[in-house]
Amino acid sequence: MLGIFKKKDSKNTHHDSKSDKGSLRPALIERISDYSHKSPKLVSDRFALPSPSATAMPDVTIPDPPDPRSHPAAYLRSIHAVRQRSQLVLEEAKVNALNHFDVDLSKFKDTAEYVVAIIKRDFEGAYPSIPPHGRWQHFEVGGRPRVTQLLQSWQSSIDNQERTRRLIDLFLVSVLLDAGAGTKWSYKSKESGKSYARSEGLAVASLEMFKAGAFSSDPDQPHQVDAAGLKKLTVDTLAKGLQVSESNPMSGLEGRAGLLIRLSTALENADIFGVDGRPGNMIGRRLNLCIFVRR
Repeated sequence: MLGIFKKKDSKNTHHDSKSDKGSLRPALIERISDYSHKSPKLVSDRFALPSPSATAMPDVTIPDPPDPRSHPAAYLRSIHAVRQRSQLVLEEAKVNALNHFDVDLSKFKDTAEYVVAIIKRDFEGAYPSIPPHGRWQHFEVGGRPRVTQLLQSWQSSIDNQERTRRLIDLFLVSVLLDAGAGTKWSYKSKESGKSYARSEGLAVASLEMFKAGAFSSDPDQPHQVDAAGLKKLTVDTLAKGLQVSESNPMSGLEGRAGLLIRLSTALENADIFGVDGRPGNMIGRRLNLCIFVRR
């Protein structure tokens, strides 16, 4: 952004910042005036989070990290490990010793000013209204409350736990499919006829595949994800569901298919995901743990 990072030239790793100095400020003004960076707002207000209080956030004590010698995996998942590893990368960046990028930290101030200017332009005076950004917002691209419509399509006899299971099924698979699709791919919604690209396109595509039973092994219950349903996936069936073709290519299609197939093996852990191997069944284990702790 704004010249702070540049892909390292294998022929010439010396970073020359003079070439961007003259164009930095005009580029900043042009970017700010051309388009909005507002996050998509959550259409389903019924499920929106309440606005945070204007009072200062309390300090939260972070627990000590797991012992990396006895619990290495747990340690690597902790915030402490993330910060320590990030610090190592930062120290390398400060001396411009990264393998793949040149770093010009003299542009840091301009980059920070650019980000602040965008936030002020779009939300000044209403910072608590900045919406969260996540998969749910991707589903609602174009102002259509697709998740709410999905919930409303299920019979009222379906209890909240099963509704939660289905949403976990959907969101997990959709997030795993969400990676850089490339600049040439897009998805034309079968429901609205509109085309979407990038994360929003992958969200709509995965939702419509979910509704069609692409990830379920039970023809009587298409709106679920299970181990057997994922195991039957192939690169070709995924390509068909995502509308991938020679004229509509997607980057990393084989990797996405392989990831979902490997997920099917992980879901065979019945203690966590039940005998049918559904991601949503993890809530049962969580509820049982909560009951055990309360007792």
